[in-house]
This record gives sequence, structure tokens and C-alpha cells, in this order.
Amino acid sequence: MIRILIGLTATAFLSFGFWLSAFSVDETIVPGLCVRVGALLIVICLNFHDLMVWRNKIPAVLVIGFLACLIIIATRPNIGRVFITLVTISIALSGTLKWLSKINNPPPKRTPPKRPPRPN
Repeated sequence: MIRILIGLTATAFLSFGFWLSAFSVDETIVPGLCVRVGALLIVICLNFHDLMVWRNKIPAVLVIGFLACLIIIATRPNIGRVFITLVTISIALSGTLKWLSKINNPPPKRTPPKRPPRPN
């Protein structure tokens, strides 16, 4: 159901963007914006099954943040460089902090299981 909704929204964005670009509109930002977001939503719709498989392996905050960054990059390509830099830095910092927390708190050592005494 969600995939169909994403597909219909993408089709609406694309058709509205192409319809606006057919007229001589002074504001060329809106048709380009609609076409870019529609194309991005089409790609998400086509890969929806793979995204749902990844949902179980990747935290939801990371997926939502990634999709939000993609939409922001599609709407404002010049700001995309800033977002790519910020996302790269945040991923590197989170990985470093996770690694440091593992070093600070190592897992407990496993003791071998005790064998029952052998009967004589």
C-alpha cells in the first residue's frame, strides 16, 4: 500500500512538473523541483522492497535521515555539498564513538562450562 502511495505521489509530482514546464512560467524553480522530487520518489518506489529488507538491518533514524538528505539534495543541489559533508562527519563520529565505547567496556570473558564428575 505504501509503495503504491509513493508511486502515485511520484507520478503526481512528475506530471505537475512537466505540466508547469510546458507553460512559459517565469519561475523555473517549481517545475524543476517537482521533476527532481518525482524522479527521486520513482526510484524509491522501484526499490521499496530492498529498502524494507534494509530496514531490519539499519536503524530507522539513519534511513529517515538519508531519505531527508536525498530530498533536500534534490530540491537544492547547492546545499547538497554541505549535507553530504555533515552526514559523512556524523557517520564517522558515530562509528568512532561506538568503537571507543567497545574499547572502554570490553565484553566479559566467557568461562568454559564445567564438566560433571565422571562416575567410577
